[in-house]
Amino acid sequence: MQSTWGKPCRTVWRTCAIWLIAVAILFALLTACAGSGITQTSKTAHYTVQLALDGTGFGERTAMIMVTDTAGQPVVANEVVLAPVMESMGMAAPETIAQPTDPGDYQAKGEFFSMIGEWRINVRVNVGGNEEVARFTIQTTQQ
Repeated sequence: MQSTWGKPCRTVWRTCAIWLIAVAILFALLTACAGSGITQTSKTAHYTVQLALDGTGFGERTAMIMVTDTAGQPVVANEVVLAPVMESMGMAAPETIAQPTDPGDYQAKGEFFSMIGEWRINVRVNVGGNEEVARFTIQTTQQ
């Protein structure tokens, strides 16, 4: 007669192993998706500017810019411009004019980074002929 005592243990271990593999795969997927974007906030004399990049690597990127006044109200600007500069190498990427998506919200697409390292993104906000610059420091990667 064959013993069945070992079968429940093998089933429990097999179930635990499957769950551990599933959790490891889920963790790897979430880590790969979550780490690439960046959001920073900078204040000027009259505005708070939030810059959200979908990634810090090479290739086309999307930048979302939110501009509010000191009361937290959306700012409708005449123009919002992104100007990426790598000061340590004396490099600059072409300036990109952000397009309004909603009052106070702007979007720009472009290849902002061409080299790994520290980049400064100057966001110029022009309202009624008055221009203020919000400065952001971004550490780029290859991806």
